Amino acid sequence: MQHYYNFTVSKKQISFDPYWYDNSSMLLHSFLGIILLTLGIIASHLNDLKSVLVLSILISTALFFRGIYEWKIKNKTTFIFDKNDDAFYKITPLSKKKITALSDILNIKTKSGSRNFYYILTLQNKASFKNIPLTNTIKNDNQNNPEVRFLEMEIIPQLESFLNIKKEGFTVFDSELINI
Repeated sequence: MQHYYNFTVSKKQISFDPYWYDNSSMLLHSFLGIILLTLGIIASHLNDLKSVLVLSILISTALFFRGIYEWKIKNKTTFIFDKNDDAFYKITPLSKKKITALSDILNIKTKSGSRNFYYILTLQNKASFKNIPLTNTIKNDNQNNPEVRFLEMEIIPQLESFLNIKKEGFTVFDSELINI
């Protein structure tokens, strides 16, 4: 079994941590929450508006819980592609969820904007198509990062090989599949 940055490969299983390069923004969310809470307390004392205080407490709590979610759950998410069970799993510290069968995976696409890009896994469940984000948004500035280059040069090609995904383009017009 080979193990790389966030990627473990064996003949029957691939394990992939999609958010390994994301830094937790727990400190930023806590700081913003404290500022909002302080502004809410000041505004409620100046104007005798209790609704501002309640609103600032709710927003601060939401920011704090979002930071905890990203720090403890999202950044510890693992995707497992298992040929033994013919399954694609998403594992978090709270649960292990089977997403789909490996045979339902059609391809891995790149979605890009002017400043960022990310990879999407395309599935076909019975009669519908479904897109699952395979990575978080990666800024183009980070493209020279060795871990991001490793994702592009090693992880994605090995996943395509493991899943037997053919490199062919296709376009959908009026619900018809046309091979290019």
